[in-house]
Amino acid sequence: MNWLRGLHVSAERLAPEMKGRSLLGGEVESMLKELDPALEKQWRSIAQFAYLQGTIRLENAVKTKHGSTLNYCVRCGSAASGGPCGSCGSSVCARCEACRALGRSRSCEVLVSGIPQEKDAEASSGVFNAQPMTQTDLRTRLLHWKLSPAQIEASEQAVRFLESKVSGARPLFAKSIETSEKGSRIWQQIQSSVLPHDPRSDTSGYSAKDPSSRFLLWAVTGAGKTEMLFPLIEQVRSQGGRVLVATPRRDVVLELAPRLRKAFPNETLVALYGGSEERWRRGGVTLATTHQVLRFVQAFDLVVIDELDAFPFHGDPMLAYAAERCRAIGGKTVYLSATPPKQLQSLVRKGRLACAKVPVRYHRHPLPVPVLLRASSLSECLRKKRLPDVLLRKWRVSLERGAQVFIFVPKIAFAQPLAALLRVAFPGIAVGATSSQDEERTGKVLSFRATDLRMLVTTTILERGVTVPRSDVYILDADSGLFDEASLVQMAGRAGRSADDPTGKVVFAAVQKTKAQTGACRQIRRMNRLARPFLLPQYARPLALPWMSVRKSSEPKR
Repeated sequence: MNWLRGLHVSAERLAPEMKGRSLLGGEVESMLKELDPALEKQWRSIAQFAYLQGTIRLENAVKTKHGSTLNYCVRCGSAASGGPCGSCGSSVCARCEACRALGRSRSCEVLVSGIPQEKDAEASSGVFNAQPMTQTDLRTRLLHWKLSPAQIEASEQAVRFLESKVSGARPLFAKSIETSEKGSRIWQQIQSSVLPHDPRSDTSGYSAKDPSSRFLLWAVTGAGKTEMLFPLIEQVRSQGGRVLVATPRRDVVLELAPRLRKAFPNETLVALYGGSEERWRRGGVTLATTHQVLRFVQAFDLVVIDELDAFPFHGDPMLAYAAERCRAIGGKTVYLSATPPKQLQSLVRKGRLACAKVPVRYHRHPLPVPVLLRASSLSECLRKKRLPDVLLRKWRVSLERGAQVFIFVPKIAFAQPLAALLRVAFPGIAVGATSSQDEERTGKVLSFRATDLRMLVTTTILERGVTVPRSDVYILDADSGLFDEASLVQMAGRAGRSADDPTGKVVFAAVQKTKAQTGACRQIRRMNRLARPFLLPQYARPLALPWMSVRKSSEPKR
């Protein structure tokens, strides 16, 4: 009896640690070794007892779809293939390659998940059922964050969205995802098959079948999206809810963490990324890279997906599945983007997705409109070891005015050779080059921000999440197929972000004009037109005609 009582006590200690988590056996051991070493050695027996009590869920990490031979990963929803297994000895043990970076998910491995109890579900659902704030109280709270008029308007819409009730309850466990025939873009209609353990399961992906649980905050680059999140986080935390902010890259997590800690000094904030020392900590606010979200299940009342159109989230159904699975019963999802995918924009136009637009930057100046410039291809320039005179003149003007010069290139192989040519062309000017393969990328960005480097050649790795005051942006080979409309808009968004220099220069240099270039210019002009009511008085006159005439005169003949 003492042994049984000990198991009961241990199970009661394990269940809270697993609440909101979904971990493989090895991960459970690692977590308990740090949080509760006394449970580590006998955790399997304790987990089995907790399973019988109904406080945790035990299942194979990879299962076979009911009524077929298709194997799928329960953790990430991806298809899994069978083969010989060195762990269990089976010749047909299915394993998942999609989420392998977080640990091998296979048929012979156990997946341990916390199960929300009825009281947890009620508390979670109650987060958004509190009495709505009066207009005066809400405005007072928003003014506390020192937001601009456009930010206040968008934040007010987002807070009212949080106060609204979700139309239907979500299932306890989300189902797996299979991409549609048209491809794997997450914004296409996501087709699903119901898991045998829960016939009610309905993960509609991002088709907005349940629009009451999703909201899009569509804000131009430099609008201050992070600051607009503060009232939302405050609202959820004031009701006792938990918040997740998921962002594409580790660099962005490291940049956002101190800003959120400063804004919420009394909150426990956890930053999760590959190699994070906080991976088993709990906090009221969790900031994580998108892959880390796979370790959670129904844990967060508010899930914020930052830069949802960026790699790796864009085009990866696995991460869309994880973002749905980690949301608590009755929870809400808020998407942040300056360039939402076309499918999402379509849902907004059809009224199937709630949306607030912020077309103006916090300093209330219009977005710089790119100038299209005819120039030789970069590969030809590097082959001849000669840069076009028209570009050299423009770079010289940028340097003389004291600007930091971003130079975006489509391929990693172009970065270092171009930097070498620039050092010859501008002796005495510090020039750097970076890419996703550069281990010193973080240091170079800091040097560029501190003006120790004046020119930085980079790939699209710095197209978003980086703010450098007084910047001019040059995009070489802007006609490359690797630069779509969204990436061009994001790169252009690095210019003019500072209130001290709001009219930075943006140049698209290419052999020919492409649909992506014209689309990016059109999108920027459209946002400037929408921004007129919020712009400073000197921009009160219509922007379209003078800005279009400048572009027309600067555009090379084709």
